[in-house]
Amino acid sequence: MTGLDTETICLTKEQHAVYGCICYFDIFSHPVTLQEAVEYASFKMTAGQVRLILKELVEQELIAAKDGFYFLPEADPFCIRKRSELEHRFQKNQKSIRRYAWLISRFPFVESVSISGSCSKGLMDEDGDVDYFIITSPRKVWLCRTLLIAFKKLFLFNSKKYFCVNYFVDVNHLEIPDRNPFVAMEIKTLLPLSNKAVFENFLQVNEWAGQFLPNKSGYQGSFLQKQRGRNYLFGWVELLLNNRLGEALDKWCFHLTLNSWERKFPHFNREDFDLNLRSKKNVSKHHPRGYQQKVLASWQQRLERVKVLA
Repeated sequence: MTGLDTETICLTKEQHAVYGCICYFDIFSHPVTLQEAVEYASFKMTAGQVRLILKELVEQELIAAKDGFYFLPEADPFCIRKRSELEHRFQKNQKSIRRYAWLISRFPFVESVSISGSCSKGLMDEDGDVDYFIITSPRKVWLCRTLLIAFKKLFLFNSKKYFCVNYFVDVNHLEIPDRNPFVAMEIKTLLPLSNKAVFENFLQVNEWAGQFLPNKSGYQGSFLQKQRGRNYLFGWVELLLNNRLGEALDKWCFHLTLNSWERKFPHFNREDFDLNLRSKKNVSKHHPRGYQQKVLASWQQRLERVKVLA
């Protein structure tokens, strides 16, 4: 690519938005379709506009195209085949994913379950986990989390493959405070599995995500159970603990887990701990690898080669 490493290339706002989309997914070695370029561009555009911009970016040799996919020229030459393999693995494992999601949705105080991470984009690595975003009953985040973790350790031998429960909020505290492109992408691509009303309320509370992804509307609802099912499996636990005793246990679980995390991750300063291991009365986030910061830093690094025309 002529001059790419020695000079900065100027793009219009529209071109930069589409190029930024390609760069973002390049972090995951994920070639992008036209439809994805439209949905995940950071500027409001039509499919026709995006198609034209993709052609312009290819002509400038900023991106490459093959078989209907768009990617950076330096991307893995086998990225299209790898994407197909990841999609096939996700499709192959859908039955198991649905089964485990159904099980999680029946746990005490679980109001809504959604798939997040790579599986929410229809992809599954060979050694990847299925990540879940869980909305709980009020004041039951930590009790709910502890019950799920105890089940995973006792009955699944601590396997996370289909049971990685790493983000909880309660139904009265749905707003996600980290307003950036990474979090917006995760919100907009959540794959809901239970309780349509609660999930849609979550999206409404976090409608700020549309500022980063203005073309992405709606959600993929093929996994969705519209209502929360009758909880025959663990309903008796809710009856016993939906009171002050349950709230006291939730508080105890909160302090027990927080103390454990503070001992286990002493290298985090207060700001990084809150970002990656957010532990408050109504939210539990367990992302100790600092993935959000790494992705955003990698994305900005890729974007340094271009700038937006004034």
